[in-house]
Amino acid sequence: MDEPLAGRVTRRTAGARWRWGAGRVAACLVALAYLGCSEPQAVESESATRSSGGTVVVATHQDIAGVNDLVSNVSSLSNEVIGTMYLRLFDEQDDFAEHPPSFAPRLAESHEFSEDRLTLTVRLRPGVVWSDGEPITAEDVRWTWLAQTDPAVAWSYSHVKEHIEDVEVVDDLTVRFRFTRAYANQLQDANEGFILPRHAWSRLPFEEWPEGEQWFQDHLVTSGPFIMTSWRPQEEFVLERNPRYHEPGLPVLDRVVFRVIPDRGNHVTQLLRGEVDFVPRVDVDKVERVQSADNAVLYPYRHRQYTYLGWNTRRPLFSEPEVRRALTLAVDRQTIIDTLRSGWAVVASSPILSYVWAFADLEPWPYDPAAARELLAEHGWRPGPDGVLARDGQRFSFTMAVSASARSWRDTVTMVQEQLGLVGIEMFIQPIEFNTLLGQLEVGDYEATIGSWGIDTSLDLTYAFHSEGGYNYGGYSNPRVDELIEEAKRQIDPHDAGPMLREIQEILHREQPYTFLWEPQRISAMATRLRDARPNPVSTYQNLHEWWIAE
Repeated sequence: MDEPLAGRVTRRTAGARWRWGAGRVAACLVALAYLGCSEPQAVESESATRSSGGTVVVATHQDIAGVNDLVSNVSSLSNEVIGTMYLRLFDEQDDFAEHPPSFAPRLAESHEFSEDRLTLTVRLRPGVVWSDGEPITAEDVRWTWLAQTDPAVAWSYSHVKEHIEDVEVVDDLTVRFRFTRAYANQLQDANEGFILPRHAWSRLPFEEWPEGEQWFQDHLVTSGPFIMTSWRPQEEFVLERNPRYHEPGLPVLDRVVFRVIPDRGNHVTQLLRGEVDFVPRVDVDKVERVQSADNAVLYPYRHRQYTYLGWNTRRPLFSEPEVRRALTLAVDRQTIIDTLRSGWAVVASSPILSYVWAFADLEPWPYDPAAARELLAEHGWRPGPDGVLARDGQRFSFTMAVSASARSWRDTVTMVQEQLGLVGIEMFIQPIEFNTLLGQLEVGDYEATIGSWGIDTSLDLTYAFHSEGGYNYGGYSNPRVDELIEEAKRQIDPHDAGPMLREIQEILHREQPYTFLWEPQRISAMATRLRDARPNPVSTYQNLHEWWIAE
């Protein structure tokens, strides 16, 4: 695969979760207008009437990890597939380009906060049942919270529930969340995670959950539009219509077959042969093949991710903001995008993506090697006999660590190596096995690296930019940034955090703990017979229950 993944993609994360090469979302048309790329190629459907039934085949380069998101080693694909089988209380909407995101009721029918915002009362949708016919009740919601917070289950993201002190069953369809304090992301935290079937899965003690993946498969009961009916590991897994799903007429399809094809280069070939109907991720070098085909179309959309060069600010070479800014000035990011991504990205300037409502409207630092050399000279870096900059006997020479399996990142840092050399900086490239590299980052045993963060719409920047952030591998520390991050999280209304978030971005823009490289565009492709497939950065398969086939 092009860039290794670690972590989840489609659910809310507290700030951002560590994720290499993965990517909450932007409106597709807004993103496309910004990028100057063509809109998704629409398939004319006036002559076709939506008909129920049929099978769609999806190409995937990896298998799912399991069916229980609390214990499985959940990949982005696993989480998206689980999202077609289980419901949340609410669905996050892709409307956060102009304002904080809204949440549409899904399993919930309505919700209401108390005046002091310490209590959230949720009313469940009546008449909704599990795939075995048992009703979904408030007891399921409370029990799911107990599972999410039980130390024996050890859910990786249990900390998002840290301010929920109790979940009370009021009646069969009413549940009350009690919080220890009021804050902006209370609804997101209550909503985090899929509601699980108490009547079916409570038979397995929480202590046995970490080793119980096969048990969950054998006792699979779902609430969403689909249920998994077969799974041949590393070959294929099959979703079929849940006949008890509560929305009339949905899902439209009978079956969705996910075919595991490890070589992603073959996905487009099989699409054009008619062997698969949907390719979730098209490599940029395959775009023209799809564009020139008469039986397939592209569907590009903005991805919730940014890629960056991370500097270990604890190391003397990278401890000065002006020097880090010079490094950014010396990197021709637009040429990298044009060369390696064929223009399917925009230059990044902030950890808050440029299409998000709280973006500070920052202009990316330009490519200006002359200014970079001047700035470095002002801070004592002068060319040595071999042309490499030196100061106080120390050469400006360092190693860039990169995941050995990430081909595009290796290509990127090779271009960075050449560009930095033009201003007198010597950079070596060290490919490292991903898990080994991650271990080195966690203890700060590196000089520089390349990575990607998938963002969420809470816009909590603690993860990498607070001095105590759990993923602040570069050791970046600025007391004002810490203060602003904490102040932003105390706001009840997300809008009120806007000024703090913008000031944080301005500081990061000046100090460049990262060189922000690009915000990517994701490109899917589909057969012309497939209709109403609308992947987005919330989830590739968020509206899978609405997909249909035009014969």
